[in-house]
Amino acid sequence: MAVPSLVLNINHYMGLLFSIVGWIIGWYSLVLITSEPNETTFPKKPTNSQWYGIIFAVAIAVMGWFQRILAVQGEEQEDA
Repeated sequence: MAVPSLVLNINHYMGLLFSIVGWIIGWYSLVLITSEPNETTFPKKPTNSQWYGIIFAVAIAVMGWFQRILAVQGEEQEDA
């Protein structure tokens, strides 16, 4: 099985950008939800262990985007 060559345009890169932004917003919402009930400061500063979560969030966003790109472009190449 040959590795498909990717044909990407600005729409694909914007999809990646929006996906990463969405995952980061989701990560920060979890930071806010897990804060102490008596803590009223905003914006809340994440703890050191919560910062690791953003690395995973961005990695998941990129891997998910890449999976969808390969699936869509692989289907297009099979149809040709």
